[in-house]
Amino acid sequence: MKDAPEGAQYLVIADAIAAQIAADGPPSTRLSSERALAERFGCQRPTIREALQYLEGRGLIYRKDRSGWYVSPPRLDYDLNLAVPLAEIARLQDRELVTEVLEENPALQPPCREPATRFLALRRRSLDGQTVLIERLYMPNEYGQELAGADLTMSMSDLLRDELGVQITYERLTLNPTGMDPGLARLFSATAGTPVLEIERVRFSGDRLVSVDVEYWRPAAVRVTMNTHWERV
Repeated sequence: MKDAPEGAQYLVIADAIAAQIAADGPPSTRLSSERALAERFGCQRPTIREALQYLEGRGLIYRKDRSGWYVSPPRLDYDLNLAVPLAEIARLQDRELVTEVLEENPALQPPCREPATRFLALRRRSLDGQTVLIERLYMPNEYGQELAGADLTMSMSDLLRDELGVQITYERLTLNPTGMDPGLARLFSATAGTPVLEIERVRFSGDRLVSVDVEYWRPAAVRVTMNTHWERV
């Protein structure tokens, strides 16, 4: 490894680690420590860290704060056009999605970008045991009391239909690659600033706003697709 061209050594190391993962690295396997990898490849730890960050960017591995680097499970194929619960999308791909409602102080959650809404719940969703998604749910102020005691692990479409008798007719999606704020990083066991894919779903029934769901995905966990229809204006 010491003979690799300057600036390319981390790529050679990354390719070697990727080949090892492809050969015998089942999902969620913990990689050797950065120190051990540096000794194995005969380089400095910053070079190893650069190689690992490169593989993280490709979605092959992910980092748990104070724990180390792990092999990423296969990505979930997430079709934003499918009007079915996310748990069902996971089930159809032989994956298990578990949802838990977290007890967090609502006052510490960022306000919704849509006016006249209030924070409803913070949810953590795990795919095959790995935290892949944190959701901040917001509702119009008028719905607050009506949802008291409701099962907030349900899909939002089912919750709106069963608890409020509201049918979603369309939603507006905004995708925003960004970095984890400290609160998200803590819930992901990551460090602040780690890349995260934000998907904001603003749902309507007719022209009435009925919910806002801000999803924060670990990028390596998901492959997002969406179909569009072109109309000539």
